[in-house]
Amino acid sequence: MTELDILKLFYDEMVLRGTTRDQVFLTLEDEAAEVLANKIGKPVLLGQLQRYADICIANEWLERTTADPNYKYLSMTDAGLQVYLASQYR
Repeated sequence: MTELDILKLFYDEMVLRGTTRDQVFLTLEDEAAEVLANKIGKPVLLGQLQRYADICIANEWLERTTADPNYKYLSMTDAGLQVYLASQYR
């Protein structure tokens, strides 16, 4: 798993809903770890998922949209979308 796998979760949700990145808010807890594990075909521990989410937040690829200090209601930034899209063309 990498940071790009987390960004892909957000991108896939955008495509599924047919909406823009600023309309997608995800919570990265147990359910998200299970979804990601199914997508990448490997087990994903919650701590591992949240550690990579922290990297995405530090790089300003994801942002918290509420005062909640946990991993609820995260949103992909424009920079995060650009990083993900650029990774698809390498």
